[in-house]
Amino acid sequence: MSAYAALRADVIGSKESPIMPSDADDNELQYVKDSDDECSDDEADGISTLDVKLESRVIERDSFTPVLSKLRIFQSDFLPSEKNLQFEEESVSIRLESGEFIMIRGMFKLQILDGSVRINNCYELNAENSHIHSFFTVDSNALPIISNASSENNTFAEIKLINYHTGFENANNKLLSTAESITNKDKTFDRFTFDIVIQSGVNHGLFVDDSWVKYFSTTATISPNNLIVIGNKNAGKSTFCKSVSDFLRFQKSQNIAIMDLDPGQSDNSSPYCMSLSIQTPKSICTNAGFVHDKYEEYYGFSSPIDAPTRYLEITRNLYNVYTQKYKQKGLRLIVNTPGWIKGYGKTLLSQVTSIVAPSDLILLTSNMSIEAEENQNILQDLHYKTVTLLPGVFQLPSSSPSQFRIDNKLVYFHRKGTERFDFSYHLLMQPPERISYLSGTSGQGVYGLSILNFKMDDNFDFSNTSLLLSSLIWGVYSTESSCDEVLIQDRKHNLYPNMVQSKDLQTTLGAASRFLGLLIVHSINTSDHYLNIYTPPDVSSKIKGALQSRSKIILVRGEGTIPPSELLYPKHFSMGAWSQSQLPAAISSKVHVPFVNVKGKSKIGGIWKVRRNILRRSHRR
Repeated sequence: MSAYAALRADVIGSKESPIMPSDADDNELQYVKDSDDECSDDEADGISTLDVKLESRVIERDSFTPVLSKLRIFQSDFLPSEKNLQFEEESVSIRLESGEFIMIRGMFKLQILDGSVRINNCYELNAENSHIHSFFTVDSNALPIISNASSENNTFAEIKLINYHTGFENANNKLLSTAESITNKDKTFDRFTFDIVIQSGVNHGLFVDDSWVKYFSTTATISPNNLIVIGNKNAGKSTFCKSVSDFLRFQKSQNIAIMDLDPGQSDNSSPYCMSLSIQTPKSICTNAGFVHDKYEEYYGFSSPIDAPTRYLEITRNLYNVYTQKYKQKGLRLIVNTPGWIKGYGKTLLSQVTSIVAPSDLILLTSNMSIEAEENQNILQDLHYKTVTLLPGVFQLPSSSPSQFRIDNKLVYFHRKGTERFDFSYHLLMQPPERISYLSGTSGQGVYGLSILNFKMDDNFDFSNTSLLLSSLIWGVYSTESSCDEVLIQDRKHNLYPNMVQSKDLQTTLGAASRFLGLLIVHSINTSDHYLNIYTPPDVSSKIKGALQSRSKIILVRGEGTIPPSELLYPKHFSMGAWSQSQLPAAISSKVHVPFVNVKGKSKIGGIWKVRRNILRRSHRR
């Protein structure tokens, strides 16, 4: 069977027919209402809310309540043939007739050869500009959809998809979000870094709702004001911010500043970070966050509830950077927020709107009436001038939040450059780098360690430092300030690094501190005073540059868990051997798993069962 025949068979034999863009409005939306609450209303009863007088007006998109559409597309509307699909060594040429579209998974470069195409039903690209557009997509996000948008005079569009080698195409065995889609890739595209989704699978495409596009082309285009997007969890806030940014960049050739204040599931920030990213028309079309110039701050947690004061402090810092560097250049600010909009989350949101002072507020909701009680409760006490209600997506993502966060960490620590990655190894298969630390105030290296939300005093037991330090992700800051008086030093043994209390961290860093990136501490050598670390090459270069300039290095940690796949020896995955009895003699004789002991426990001295001899309450006398 030829490649074309096999692809046609996949299309015809698919059990599920695709949801066509023209028919998408006929489908009813399903959503989970109020699924985002990170604490109940009862828990927030004792927390005072802000009393703010609103000075605002409401824009109603339509006089009636629109039908919210379930825009779920799982495969291309494209029947491959020798006429419309041509394979080359490093590229694939595709001819799209009127009404046809393709959904693409992977990394690729797009060149428009003839006519024009519409991306995600959001913006258009045409052949008049010879620019080649790069697409960087991950399976945890919706996949790009390219449809024919040519005029009646030219009924077809011809495009070329070109291999985009970044090393990310080898991430299938690492990332959780790609595990289910590995077997769905068509063998015809094995030599390409991308795959045209011919048959319905686990991935879905991104088809922007028409009401959103209408807002993009009218209010968003005309207004130069700051824009903030709010809504429940899974309402589509990140998708909206990305889509409006894409429209303004590629349809209107504008530069955009994105402030991402969601530390848990951000497409623009590094793990545990909040960011201000600058996106230009020359940037990558579909991104995974690390491809744009950006200013980041290390927050340390996945939710604003863990450190609300620090969360608001970083929000102020990011907004100050925008006003000082980019506002006068005419860059419009778009603010993405977490989905926690009840209880204390609502109080934080009110303070965020007070900081960024948005003129335009977008509420993604399931009820398009401004008089609805749920909408009134959300908007109460927020700072804004104009509010616009738009339909939310309210669909569960293809991967869970925990999977997204794990994949985000793996992507970060396996990157080798701006657009280069290496997933061919586990971190523990390579020797770690070394960085010296100070035990006292003299010397050069890591000046101090600070653990957020962790109380300590002068009686701190430094023998616990190794447990608090090793096998965790840390944020790295450089500073010129010197605050020896706030350091907690190991004066007894002079073995361990200095500690900085969480409450003294801002004093230690000072106003001129700079966030350098993230690192993983593998272990500590107390004899020679150095840490074994893993960090991306660019972060390593920044640390070396800071030390050469005599700057002080401060390590800061919040949660900091390492992806589980990086803790285990890779051969255990391929062999499927997990117990001591299953391990071959060559491996059972020598333990290869760092931090894990697979040797069976001795039965001498009793049975190793934790609950043995523990009586239930009813059996006690």
